[in-house]
Amino acid sequence: MTELIYKLLYVALIVAMNFIRTYFKRRYKRLHRKDAEIAPRREKLLTQMMFCAMALPGMLWIFTTWLGFGQFALPDWVRLAGFAVGVWAMWWFYVIHRTLGDNWSPVLETRREHTLVVTGPYRYVRHPMYTDMLLWAVSFSLLTANWFYASTLAVGLAILLSIRIPDEERLMAARFGDEYRNYMRQTKRLIPLIL
Repeated sequence: MTELIYKLLYVALIVAMNFIRTYFKRRYKRLHRKDAEIAPRREKLLTQMMFCAMALPGMLWIFTTWLGFGQFALPDWVRLAGFAVGVWAMWWFYVIHRTLGDNWSPVLETRREHTLVVTGPYRYVRHPMYTDMLLWAVSFSLLTANWFYASTLAVGLAILLSIRIPDEERLMAARFGDEYRNYMRQTKRLIPLIL
């Protein structure tokens, strides 16, 4: 297969991801316009960092040859398996947003009407959205077959998860108390039965 096909498959996944996120962001703004919080500075910095880790190298890989030094040989079936993982991850991304419903927010916050979600993907792990992001990293790394892009994704996600997960768990424990602490004892953070 030509590299152009892999680039088109990558773009299809990115479009799907952005379509899903945009839909739920618009829904959030419509439902919570009056009480929506503005993203704190730390959240904005994390968003910018992930842009530099995922989107910027992705665009360079698509539109330039600048990341050619990072290309490595992978069989077509492995790269297509990466795309299949990405399709699964985008479907799961949608399911996670749907499961959260009105509880989803683009920033870390709790609102008066917040409920603790422990169904759907949340039966298995406390942070399925972040688990899904790990699937994206696997998918994009295999699809692009570029070690530099894979490295920037890995570093970006490591930073994001090391900051966001503890922040989110403190916020949820403060809001839901023992109910959340019991839920923490019953589930793993990212990978069922493991981590």
